[in-house]
Amino acid sequence: MMFNVLVVDDESVQREGIKNLIAHYGFPFHIMEAENGRTAERILVQNAIDILITDVKMPLMDGLELSKQARKTQQNLDIVICSGYDEFEYARSAIRLGVVNYLLKPLVKEEFLQVMVDITKLSPYGGQSEPESMEMKVIRQVKNYVKDNHQKDISLSEAAHDVYLSPGYLSILFKKETGENFSKYLTDYRLSRASHLLVHSNMKINDIAVAVGIDNHSYFAKLFKNKFGISPLQFRECGVLHDRVDQEQIQ
Repeated sequence: MMFNVLVVDDESVQREGIKNLIAHYGFPFHIMEAENGRTAERILVQNAIDILITDVKMPLMDGLELSKQARKTQQNLDIVICSGYDEFEYARSAIRLGVVNYLLKPLVKEEFLQVMVDITKLSPYGGQSEPESMEMKVIRQVKNYVKDNHQKDISLSEAAHDVYLSPGYLSILFKKETGENFSKYLTDYRLSRASHLLVHSNMKINDIAVAVGIDNHSYFAKLFKNKFGISPLQFRECGVLHDRVDQEQIQ
């Protein structure tokens, strides 16, 4: 089944980005585009559109007015608002117009994918698994290396050696594919493991720090509070309390 999709944004770069996402996930979409609400309105009058993806702030006619007019023209139209304006009034107005979803720019690929799947009831890539590129394979291997060795004093250089790449190239590749640098990913993984151990083990806090690869206890406490907003001890107390409440509710 082919879906007719109208992409509306006054910035051509934004329109291209949405079209690239659609192409990346392999959805069976026939795409039309417009640079403003007036042009989009004419397209809606002349064509049957299944999905309208529109920006909010545009010249001549904004996305909310366009959505209102589009709903009059095609009642079964699915509408998705994409905007850099995180304002409640916009979202509330969009909801009243029957908008399917309200996505903030820059678009998050996973959120965009979920909206398209919800609307079309189709699977990306034609129901096939996403083809794994060489870059994705490398990042998966690096993440597995972190999982298996985070207890040790590991570094980007050692991870790079494990996947037969130079540290400089791996640093660039890891940032490009994950959106964060290797050291932050390693630290976040260690802290995530620590948070689990705090709630689900009787280990001393200092021992937990060592177990996740952070030997300096005061540094561990500082990192932990920066990430979670509370100390490891407070986290443990809160986590144990929540576990007890959950168990009581189950019983």
